[in-house]
Amino acid sequence: MQKKIKSFDKVEINYSIKRISSFFLVFIHGIGGDLNVWNKKRKFFHKKGFSTLAIDLRGHGLSDRPDLIKSYGLECSAKDIRRILRKEKITRFILIGHSFGGMVTIKFYELFPTLSKAYILIDTAPKATQLLKMFHPNSLFIRILNYIIKNKSPKKKNLFHVNSDKFRGTGDYNLRRIYSDIANTSLKSWLYTYENAAQFDGVDILKNINRPTLVIGGLKDSIFPPKIAKEINKLIRHSTISMIPDANHILVINNVQALEQSIWSYLKSMAKFTGHNKFLKPSS
Repeated sequence: MQKKIKSFDKVEINYSIKRISSFFLVFIHGIGGDLNVWNKKRKFFHKKGFSTLAIDLRGHGLSDRPDLIKSYGLECSAKDIRRILRKEKITRFILIGHSFGGMVTIKFYELFPTLSKAYILIDTAPKATQLLKMFHPNSLFIRILNYIIKNKSPKKKNLFHVNSDKFRGTGDYNLRRIYSDIANTSLKSWLYTYENAAQFDGVDILKNINRPTLVIGGLKDSIFPPKIAKEINKLIRHSTISMIPDANHILVINNVQALEQSIWSYLKSMAKFTGHNKFLKPSS
């Protein structure tokens, strides 16, 4: 079931929720994506006894496109998640984020460190890489782009979800998919989100995470290479790492079954560690 909520700054956020049990997996997508990218993964975990929540980040999917760059800050998305959790009375959950969604997940821990039972970070980074720094708002090129688009505002009637399956098998720098990402979010929202990602530094936050954490990476990820996943694993004390062979940065589309099994294996082991066996059904 899809719903909408007005967030703390009146930005409308779209999300999809399915209740199976009292324990939730909360899914956060990356830049240019939307909640549809989690559809198959959510169905898999519904069969395992989990409830799920998937969110369209602000500027994505069916959520509003704010006009100001500050409205795309990671803390804003983290507060959106908190507001939805409060509205839906979700208290037992694990937060799962891919790429930029992983950065939002890290920011969520900084703001609300006692809420999530555990974290799963997929193909994300501890801080802005050199690639992301190309989008820093102080660079001349980005300042020119910002000037050009500052008065452009997408209309609500143009908001839509993308069928991510049509991009299965694509590489990290697939132009057709990148064009779709921009069309899905609008150039303004896409750019403003990247500009905020370009200022991200979560190293100190990761050092302080004291919850069980699974770090997942693709061995063929050229956006955030395997060494970055290993760096996150070293920064977080109670973390486990899972590297998926033949997986690039969009393993959420290209390596669905491997990703499901990696998360499922971790959830079973983590359940024994934390005493939450009761929310798991026997493996089938």
